[in-house]
Amino acid sequence: MIEPRVALVGAGWVARNVWAPLLVQHNAHIVSVIDPQAEASTAFPALSPGPRWHRCMSDQALRDCNLALICSPNVHHVPQALRAMGQGLHVILEKPACLSCADAEQLIRCSRETGAELLVSAAAAHRSDVRAMAAAVARGAVGTLHCIDVSWRRRRGVPRPGSWFTQAGQALAGSGADLGWHLLEVALHALDYPLIDAALSNHVPATADEAQQPATWRGDQGPGGAIEVESQSFSCLQVRGGTLVRMSTAWACHQELDETRITLYGSAGELCLRTTFGFSQNRIQQPSLTLTVDGTQTPLAFATEDNLAPYRDFLGRRIARLGTCAQTREHEYRKLRSLASAMSALYPHLTPSCTARPGH
Repeated sequence: MIEPRVALVGAGWVARNVWAPLLVQHNAHIVSVIDPQAEASTAFPALSPGPRWHRCMSDQALRDCNLALICSPNVHHVPQALRAMGQGLHVILEKPACLSCADAEQLIRCSRETGAELLVSAAAAHRSDVRAMAAAVARGAVGTLHCIDVSWRRRRGVPRPGSWFTQAGQALAGSGADLGWHLLEVALHALDYPLIDAALSNHVPATADEAQQPATWRGDQGPGGAIEVESQSFSCLQVRGGTLVRMSTAWACHQELDETRITLYGSAGELCLRTTFGFSQNRIQQPSLTLTVDGTQTPLAFATEDNLAPYRDFLGRRIARLGTCAQTREHEYRKLRSLASAMSALYPHLTPSCTARPGH
């Protein structure tokens, strides 16, 4: 077990409100904060001793660190992860870790060559309701899976309109990558992280008024700006082996509540989870997980938990074992390849052809 000494790359909302407090809870020492914004130098007043502040990733910024937690703009994820692993640091990558098969292979190759562990943050799979769903699938409750429907649609929830989240050059993609990564993490986990062979997608450009529909729980200030990436995304992905995954995401839409719905259609039954992922307060108040077999519906129980619990569980299971478990490392590579193949299929304009995909 290592004593985590962390370089926190990116000092935005999720770093301040999710990762930093949980890292401290797990006895990690945040040594360095790397963010070009000057306010990052005072973004963590509760930390003692206070971390060093650096405007960009450098040898000095990574000095005395053994773990980099990367939650910077999407366009920087891959080069920053490669730089950190190249200097011997383990890496936790926020979603979307990457948007192409080629980038996934580059990350995996660097991890193998340097011995640094590469983890992709996986809060959705650590939710109690999702774990209950996965347990039902594992015991054969739905039989062979034919199709999985996943959706996460917000009433008003555009992340900081005008910021890097909505700039094509920084975010690279919109709700399909932002919300969709979590949904695909769950769907592909249920299928044991296969590769995606093809996808049909309709990425819907944001309307002008959606710039005035920010994610209020973030507490962002200032007028909304332009949204250059898709606000909504509709897609159908074909898994290698034939199963279909149908996905819908929206930062803003017409429905009343922010809702996440996951439905698994199998040979022995159907399983439906209705809940709300993330931190929105406009959420489903009574989440449910229902198994339907031969017309009979059976509610399945799962534990009530706070919004930070999945992140806490992820860190608790992973941070103590960094660099010690070869099986975990290979599982992460498989997961990254699967998710990257999905992103490549959804956003082919962002990546060279991935038709010759490597095996697991």
